[in-house]
Amino acid sequence: MDEAITLARSNAVCLLIDAPWAKGAEFGKRASDRPEDVRDWFIEIAIDLRRAVDLISSLPVVDINRIAYVGHSMGALFGGILAGVDRRIKAGVLMAGIGSFTDVAQLNMPSLAGEELERYNTIMEPIDSIGYIKNAPPSALFFHFGRADAFFPRQKFLEYYGAASDPKSIQWYDVDHYSLSETAAAHPRAASCGAFIKK
Repeated sequence: MDEAITLARSNAVCLLIDAPWAKGAEFGKRASDRPEDVRDWFIEIAIDLRRAVDLISSLPVVDINRIAYVGHSMGALFGGILAGVDRRIKAGVLMAGIGSFTDVAQLNMPSLAGEELERYNTIMEPIDSIGYIKNAPPSALFFHFGRADAFFPRQKFLEYYGAASDPKSIQWYDVDHYSLSETAAAHPRAASCGAFIKK
């Protein structure tokens, strides 16, 4: 919210999206152990993000040639998908994100291993953002990563960045996963993104 207010002072229109886990009990039902259910749910989320772009594009005050997406962590993973399938996104700021849903699942479900892990990856891989982010043009992508991020190794961040299409840029900070959003928001180039009001 604070970032949206700051951007609004620069004539940006911001649409804030709840994280999937914001719904509490419903999140618990959807985040099942069945990868097929999770895959279908994540596809719904990607479609919902496109409907959000529909909404913001429909506002008469919005300049549809200056629509951007900003996402942190899981939001950065979905941002790679969105940039790869929706040409209306002209810029993306992706913070602390990686390209694989299976890697995120392993972080949150340490028992996921062996054949179960292979099956999970087989089901989720077709929707992994690393397969979509290569199709991001005309979207310009700006990646932010923390050197002290304890969730994923640096190589995972570099793989996500490496898979992305040009134009792209990268910035590293001496912060952890959770501090990155606030730190990166202060970067002058990050502060220039948003869906802007027509002048």
